[in-house]
Amino acid sequence: MTLYLRLKVKDMLMNPELLGWGIGFIEFWVVMWIFVFSGVSTGTPWRLYVVKTDIAMAYSFLGLLSMASVAIGLTYSVFHSSRAARYITKFTRVSPLTFILEDFLGSLVSILIFALVIFLSVIGLSYVKWRVLSLPENPLGVVVDLVLAGVALYWFAYTMALVIIVARRTKALTMTSYIPLIVGFIAYSQLWIDLGNLVYVIPLCSLPALLTYHGTGAYPPTGAYFMWLVGDKLLPAINLRLAAASLFTWIAVFVAASLVLMRKSRGVPIEEIRL
Repeated sequence: MTLYLRLKVKDMLMNPELLGWGIGFIEFWVVMWIFVFSGVSTGTPWRLYVVKTDIAMAYSFLGLLSMASVAIGLTYSVFHSSRAARYITKFTRVSPLTFILEDFLGSLVSILIFALVIFLSVIGLSYVKWRVLSLPENPLGVVVDLVLAGVALYWFAYTMALVIIVARRTKALTMTSYIPLIVGFIAYSQLWIDLGNLVYVIPLCSLPALLTYHGTGAYPPTGAYFMWLVGDKLLPAINLRLAAASLFTWIAVFVAASLVLMRKSRGVPIEEIRL
């Protein structure tokens, strides 16, 4: 592990804005979800099942929002580090491949730590309210889902930063950096809205279904999760294979787009990037 990898992780975990938006802001909604919006009790086995499903939905959707918030900082980080990357790889022993891998690993570790904080807070606060320790039915599946989400969001942010560099439009950095979070809120809207087959098309929208399935063992719907949880209407179940295929496909798209843009960005002078 080189100095760059250590500094990358430290910078992201010590960044006040990332801590504020990725943890502080989301923790507010964790408290609201558990203590305000969730009025069910655990008096019967069915209500206990509803509570556990509600908890799984909480860490699925709020964890995704936390990771998407961190992706905003990742976009800025990739953009600004691109200026120094040429000098680091030219005047140190760090090769371009090593630089990219360590930037990826450092960012992924940081994203997962943010998601873990939200995950543990949901579990802890739900125990405080219901005295129910609602651990995932398939912990390994939840971990894999979170890793894949981190990979997807990293390369999503990388693509957004490279678009700005290649287009030489630095003034659009702030607006562009929020795109991953906007997509995260579109996925979050599935709590109320049934997106139908669009859940397989829109980036990251299939992730809450995978997390909910591995968290509860139940097949979630294509949307309208609150109606599915407390309503008596049968909703169409999501195709988990298509959901997983959608997530893998978007990861491949983001990686491929990043590689193409990376080649184009090599010919962009740093002076022009700053315009």
